[in-house]
Formats: sequence, structure tokens, C-alpha cells
Amino acid sequence: MFYREKGFYISLLCGVVALVAFAAICINLFGSEEGEKNSPIAVEETPVPTPTPTPEAEEASADEVKSEVKKPKKTAKPKATKKAVQANAKPVKNTLHFDQETGLLWPVEGDVLMKYSADQVVYFQTLAQYRTNPALIISAGVGDEVKASADGIVEDISTSEETGRTLTMSIGDNFTVKYGQLKEIAVQKGDAVSEGQVIGKIASPTKYYSLEGANLYYQVKEKDQTVNPMVLLR
Repeated sequence: MFYREKGFYISLLCGVVALVAFAAICINLFGSEEGEKNSPIAVEETPVPTPTPTPEAEEASADEVKSEVKKPKKTAKPKATKKAVQANAKPVKNTLHFDQETGLLWPVEGDVLMKYSADQVVYFQTLAQYRTNPALIISAGVGDEVKASADGIVEDISTSEETGRTLTMSIGDNFTVKYGQLKEIAVQKGDAVSEGQVIGKIASPTKYYSLEGANLYYQVKEKDQTVNPMVLLR
């Protein structure tokens, strides 16, 4: 009887222990699953492999870099220095100097047909009248070259009924020289001319000098007053 009761209690105790163990296993099992659900999953990031650039890709990237580089702005040309400007500039009228002692070069080779006469009248054959003569009338052949009598600047080129194509040149110190009865003028207004330089050729005479023949109308002025060219010609 005692042993039966003792065996019963032992069996009951084993059953309780088994139930407790089973319960503990279930709690641990369900608890771990619940914990896994609630705990954040740590994801290990795998590095992305860097592609090795091919020669074609390198060329393309180089072209893109070139296209993005801005073209350099054009730099302004340096201003000319004073020395360069002075070297290229034409002589200014006020810088010319006429030396009266040196005088003037004869513009053509020929005889004087009519002398300068500002105070007395002389006879003009073509006009058949007496009048003052503000210039020298120098004989020359049609086509003969006319040379500049001094360094100067061409001040004016015009056409006159009396003197035909006429060139006026400033030679400095308020002196001007006028050459009339010209053709094929080789210079322009504003040009700098050197002494002895050919400035044109003798043309056929105008109707005012048809009987006198081909000639150079040669007049010298100081300011607005005519001067006898024979005093200055050398």
C-alpha cells in the first residue's frame, strides 16, 4: 500500500516536471520567435563594385571636360605707345618748318614765261589785257614731271577754270605753294610729301593760257599774302 502511494506521487511529480519543462520550452520557443519579429534586422551593406573605365569611356569623359571648359575671353589689344603713334602718324601742319635761307627747289625745268608782278600790271597774251600776276608762269612740256619744292603736306586739290587741276601744299611757317595746270596728280589731300617727290605732270594749258602754251602755274604765299617765288627759288 505504501509503495503504491509512493509510486503514485513519483509519477505525479514526473508528470508535473514534464509539464513544467514543456511549458518552459514553449515559452522559450514562442518568445524567441516574437523577439525576432520585433527586433530590427541588421542588413549588411555590400560594397558596390567600381567599374573599371574603358578607353572609350575615358575619351568620352575627356571630351566632356573639354566642352565644359570655357573659351578664354579675347584680350584687348594693347594700346599703341606714344612712340609707335608718333612713328605712324603723318606730320602735323604745325610741326613743318620752312627754312627761307635754304629756299625752294625748282619744280620743273623751263623758262619763265611771265614774271611775278603784284604791284605792276603785265600783258597776258591770250587774254589780250594787262593785269597783275600773283604767280610765276613757267614754260614746260605736256607730260613733264612736276616735283615738290619743299617738304610739306597736301592741303587741297581742286579744279580751277584758270589754272586747271591745282594742288596746294603747306610747307611750314605759314608758307604755302600752289601748283596749277596739272594732270595725273600722284598724291592725295593730307599726304606728306618730301622735297623732290613727283606730285603730278604738266597738262595742256587752259583757255586762259592757250597762246602762252603748256606751263606750270607756280604761286607762293606767306599767310594770305603772295610772295615773289624768284626770291626763294634756288
